[in-house]
Amino acid sequence: MQQRNLTTTENCAPAFVLDRPFDSALARIRRAIRDEQLCIAAEIDTAKRVKRALQIQVSPCRVLLVDNPRFMLEATAIDRASGIFLPLHLVVSGAGNRTLVHMLNPDLLHYADLPIGIRAPVTALQHQLLRMLRTISDKPRDAHEIADRGDSCLGIKFGEPDALS
Repeated sequence: MQQRNLTTTENCAPAFVLDRPFDSALARIRRAIRDEQLCIAAEIDTAKRVKRALQIQVSPCRVLLVDNPRFMLEATAIDRASGIFLPLHLVVSGAGNRTLVHMLNPDLLHYADLPIGIRAPVTALQHQLLRMLRTISDKPRDAHEIADRGDSCLGIKFGEPDALS
């Protein structure tokens, strides 16, 4: 098996930026998913869960479980255990006046030890979702954006000395 150097910010979780507030971006993403003939099987409001469980207010964040019934049928007909890989997780998080969207990198499945019959439908769904995200996003996430909070995190400007050094 070929070895690849995968880094979190660039390869493991492709991320996209929508230059619009969370609610507007989430509506745009939902509409694009429907337009692609995909389905949101479930939606988890992680910010609400944190608030309820820990009484801590965090930025809005949703995990959309996205699938395509045709790919789901194909994958589970080959091997019922493939349901562990579907639906795909799409993380949508608010970052001030913009929204960040993350998904698992399709290339990771090529190097995983998965049966080829499962790999094909899961990869097809990942590529369909990735194409959709490239279409609706304003830009890919910059590698310098820290932990979903953007480059203004801690008030540090990149390229300038910071108060912490």
